[in-house]
Amino acid sequence: MNWWKRRSWIVVLVSVCLLVMAQDARAQTGPKPSFLEGDTRLACECLLCLAAGPQAPKECQAALTKYYMIQAGTPFKTMVMRRNFLQLCPKQ
Repeated sequence: MNWWKRRSWIVVLVSVCLLVMAQDARAQTGPKPSFLEGDTRLACECLLCLAAGPQAPKECQAALTKYYMIQAGTPFKTMVMRRNFLQLCPKQ
């Protein structure tokens, strides 16, 4: 009789531990990572490509084309618009 009582507590204890572990495993799975799209993605690519200098790979062509197509009436306005485009890339 005493053995049966001890065994049932072990089963309950193991069951509770398994439930807690299952809850922790579900809580540790974070949200799906978000990937950049559109102008935000091009802005980040452009920053990397401009940092590469004249040795930028051919994958940079779309981002750099978008960057250099930004033009305004004066050089100052062009510079401001290009800077604003590059600032679309999130800091974190």
